[in-house]
Amino acid sequence: MKDYPEPPEGLAVEHDGNVLRVRLNRPERRNALTDEMVLALIETIEAAGSDESIRVIALTSSGEHFCSGFDLGQRGKGEDKTPRAGSTQRRMRWQVNRLIPTMLETQTPIVTAAHGWAIGLGLHVLLASDFAVVADDARLRAPFATMGFTPDSGGSWLIPRLAGIARAKELIMLGREINGAQAAEWGMVHRAVPDSQVDATAADLVDELVSAATVAVGLSKLLIHRGLSVDLERHLADEALAIEVSSRSDDFHEHVRARRERRDPKFEGR
Repeated sequence: MKDYPEPPEGLAVEHDGNVLRVRLNRPERRNALTDEMVLALIETIEAAGSDESIRVIALTSSGEHFCSGFDLGQRGKGEDKTPRAGSTQRRMRWQVNRLIPTMLETQTPIVTAAHGWAIGLGLHVLLASDFAVVADDARLRAPFATMGFTPDSGGSWLIPRLAGIARAKELIMLGREINGAQAAEWGMVHRAVPDSQVDATAADLVDELVSAATVAVGLSKLLIHRGLSVDLERHLADEALAIEVSSRSDDFHEHVRARRERRDPKFEGR
């Protein structure tokens, strides 16, 4: 098992067999993220991506809400002087702007269960998950423009790709709020269910992925996201390489044996 960073206050990390369970744990602040939590999430997801024992990351939260965004009230506390001009963009490059790419690039699938609010950065984390299960009455919003500034952390990249340009303009430029059922209808999340069923539905997905062919699943995720930014010729080359790697995996050979023996395959994630 790999060494993981010690989680800061507000973040809980637990190894549960082949599942890494990560929980936002600041319910008194509606799980708003701090600088320390963002950096720990990046380091934890990166570590899980190279941990042979981890086959799924399960992301949840404490309390009634998933995440109300970045905790702006924590920023700047204890600083005696006004930061130099440009401090925000300098900080973002090495901090919050690394979180969403890390989630998209790791080959370990991420399943997120969300209740209540998913706002700002919290919404972006939800949308960057591979499988987001939300309450049908959850509240999703990107309120940046209504507060006088612009989206960060990849929100204006994610939302148009998931919801389309017209809906993205409604969500980002007008700051409209939608519920979980609308988000599912628009293709922004995997599924919306009644609030009482969110955790069980997400748990079923985690169980399914834990028993899946992990190498093939991870490479398929890589192909999907990389295919958004390359031409067909490059993508076909990436597919050929992924087939070469996955067809040499133990899970592929297990599937061949299972077909020959007329039984269900038992994938070990190798």
